[in-house]
Amino acid sequence: MKPWFSDAKPVSMLNAELCFLLKEEFYFGPDRHAGLDLSKLTQRLKLPSFQRSKPSMVRTAELDGREGELFAYYKQVVELANHHGLPFNSIRHYFWVRLWMWNSEEDVLVSFPWYDTYSEVSWFLKALLSVESGEVDYDIDEGWAMEVEAYEGHVYIRQMDPDSQLTHVCIRVPRAELVLQVQQLMARSTNSIMLLTEAMGEDVWTSYVRSEPVFMGTPAISKRRS
Repeated sequence: MKPWFSDAKPVSMLNAELCFLLKEEFYFGPDRHAGLDLSKLTQRLKLPSFQRSKPSMVRTAELDGREGELFAYYKQVVELANHHGLPFNSIRHYFWVRLWMWNSEEDVLVSFPWYDTYSEVSWFLKALLSVESGEVDYDIDEGWAMEVEAYEGHVYIRQMDPDSQLTHVCIRVPRAELVLQVQQLMARSTNSIMLLTEAMGEDVWTSYVRSEPVFMGTPAISKRRS
């Protein structure tokens, strides 16, 4: 038992979701854009039309067979990148995902701002499923630290700013219900990424992409024009 467990707020349950991030505009200007007229270097993107809880993301539960609309959004991004001669490294952030865990009624949000790919997310989710007692995860990055422990039928979660030692979240949640949420989430996430990969021709959500992908049978995104 860790000393901080006594400070953990009891929470009845947590929702868990993988979110595909969306952007309203495509930027095709130089990396350094201070002082530039961005209105001349951006193009509006058509977002999926189905209802979403947040305009800037799509949760796996919101897809439910609508992967085609999300594919259409990504297709725009690839076509614009090809048109402007941008390499994949310039557009990889359009394919980022996020893990969110929350309980709106009890005003709890656990965020993972440094996890951009599903492999990072799934590593954490698998640890939640496999560890019945002991350390589930300890991770730290710039301005963010996460401690997760399983103990006596609960999962304890503490999210902090390691620089200021400010605690943003300190909760305990019943493990059995959280495990069920995670199992369902992983099934949905795997299925959605599989369908998107079949449509795009490349999987750019699961892991960090190091070579230029070839989308939809088209040539790889060309190197950026000088």
